[in-house]
Amino acid sequence: MNEALNEADTEKLALMRRLDESFRQVRRQVNAEWNTYNVHGLGMTHGRMLTILAESGPQKASALAEQLLITSGGVTGIADRLIELGYIRRTRGEQDRRVVMLGITDEGMKNVALIETVRTKIMFKLFDGMSIEEMAGGLALFERMNRNMESADEADG
Repeated sequence: MNEALNEADTEKLALMRRLDESFRQVRRQVNAEWNTYNVHGLGMTHGRMLTILAESGPQKASALAEQLLITSGGVTGIADRLIELGYIRRTRGEQDRRVVMLGITDEGMKNVALIETVRTKIMFKLFDGMSIEEMAGGLALFERMNRNMESADEADG
């Protein structure tokens, strides 16, 4: 965007920057709130991985990476920590021993209820005083931003 912006575009850009900064502040506050309940130094992605495994059963690292929107290497690091704590385990595929599956343990299942309780507390705090209509409007906004990014990625690729 090297060309000079007109007044409407300048105003729009200023608002987009404010929205971006506000989003970052909310994300930091949500992370900080999560960390106040965090017992083992687990991040939200650790919690999300446990929840996915509890809901969907054993998964390959690649499938988890796709659902968590992280790399397979990121899944490995998170899995290593969860294995260390006894929350998940690695198993080899029965048909193909090269396939490694990640599955939740009984100890991990105990933590999923706590994770969901914390997540619910954070959501109630985050959305306090908002009407269903306001939340639906926010959802529509984020869904549209996701579509915009996906269509931009497809155009670039």
